[in-house]
Amino acid sequence: MCWFICCIHHRVSDILLLLEELRISRGVMRMVEMTRRDFIKASVVTSVALAAASLGIPLIQYISSERVVTGKIGAGSSSLPLKIANINDLEPDSQIQFTMPLNPDGSRGQHPAILIRLRPELAQRAGTELKAFSAICPHLGCLVHLEENDDIYCPCHAGYFSPIDGGVIAGPPKKPLPEVEIRIDENGDIYAEGWKK
Repeated sequence: MCWFICCIHHRVSDILLLLEELRISRGVMRMVEMTRRDFIKASVVTSVALAAASLGIPLIQYISSERVVTGKIGAGSSSLPLKIANINDLEPDSQIQFTMPLNPDGSRGQHPAILIRLRPELAQRAGTELKAFSAICPHLGCLVHLEENDDIYCPCHAGYFSPIDGGVIAGPPKKPLPEVEIRIDENGDIYAEGWKK
């Protein structure tokens, strides 16, 4: 009888331990389930925040960016040729923003453009030290500017253009920047002649 009671006591103890383990493991399972649910919620919130940031950051940069990076704004006129500046107004690797009296398609309008004085290494590759392009990105119409790395940059969607020919280097734009035909007279005055075809 003592043996029977000991055996039952031992079995009851085992059953109680098993129930205790089951209760603990259920709590752990519940905790894991809650943690998984919280993880999924956090993942969704993070994904939404990243998506909003990817749209919001370029927009904020565009709104807060200066329209003219360096130099003076060129003279405005309603006819071509348009005097933009004098070569002495531009340091190498700098730009001046000016307004063309025609749009690239030939229609009348005020069209922002940039005149760039290339640094000597780029000028040698380009065959000229001065280049001028539309300052409007062909992707969504944001204003572009010359970056320190010598590329022309659109802050809205990280579009990069070549300062040599206005061609797309990277980003979503599919078309190059329209180029302005320029000339320099014997006094160093720089004139916009029109849009290159």
